[in-house]
Amino acid sequence: MKKHTVIFLSVVVVLMLISTLFTTSCKKSNNNKSTADSGTFLFHFHTQVIDSTIGGNTDGADSNTTGPGASPWYLDGLNRRIELFVPQFFVSDIILVNATGATLTLNNIVVLKGLDSEDYYLCKVPIGTYTSVKFTVGLTNADSTTAPSTLFITDGVPYPVESSMWTGTDYYGMKITGAYDTSATGTGANPVPFTFNIPNSLTTASTNQVVLPTRAIGAWANYPDYVLTSGGTQYIHVLCDYGKLLTGIVNLKANNNTTVNPSLADSLAGNIPNMFRYEE
Repeated sequence: MKKHTVIFLSVVVVLMLISTLFTTSCKKSNNNKSTADSGTFLFHFHTQVIDSTIGGNTDGADSNTTGPGASPWYLDGLNRRIELFVPQFFVSDIILVNATGATLTLNNIVVLKGLDSEDYYLCKVPIGTYTSVKFTVGLTNADSTTAPSTLFITDGVPYPVESSMWTGTDYYGMKITGAYDTSATGTGANPVPFTFNIPNSLTTASTNQVVLPTRAIGAWANYPDYVLTSGGTQYIHVLCDYGKLLTGIVNLKANNNTTVNPSLADSLAGNIPNMFRYEE
């Protein structure tokens, strides 16, 4: 069992009015209200490249902060050696599904996932049994074109801040930088950098919504429901598999930059729903 510490890193809150700023990542509006019969949900996002967990520390934290040529490298689905430097993305339009099939939308909650942080406070929700979760990578409303520092509050600067996703007119939904190891012996001596910036408009396409399976039944029978008790806490453990995101990019040496080759962004965006799965 992993030891979890609530980290207020990189959680960003969409604000409806400047006069109603809050210092937490849960804005009390509509069905996000805190009551005596409520508990807390958090996302626990863990970075992977296929079956190789990023980072080498004993607590399993995301910590792949070494530079090009350093070890370890991680193998993707085609056994290509990859190192990640900046894998980050927005998550919005978060929807919890309870045991009756009813849905609960977490209004005004936006997460900016970075490499070196895992736990993201969402908000308090009514107690009950929840069976699955849906979310969108990117920003799903008109606020996606509102410049940084006027729309978001970011806790835990500098991990990461929304300005790192700003294009000058809007936001990227996902940004990934890293390097490929092209050396014949796998020494990392000849790294080729890559930069994949996926526009928000591509990540938020309705076909790219992430819908995680219903827990405690069928193939997911060993994954218990989220039973939220009064004052309790539940973590939604999700693996972010960048190896699956890169599926279909055969020649990484020739296709390593979405600015040079914009069609890459379309291909990558279409792979987004496949890169997420339950960790536990």
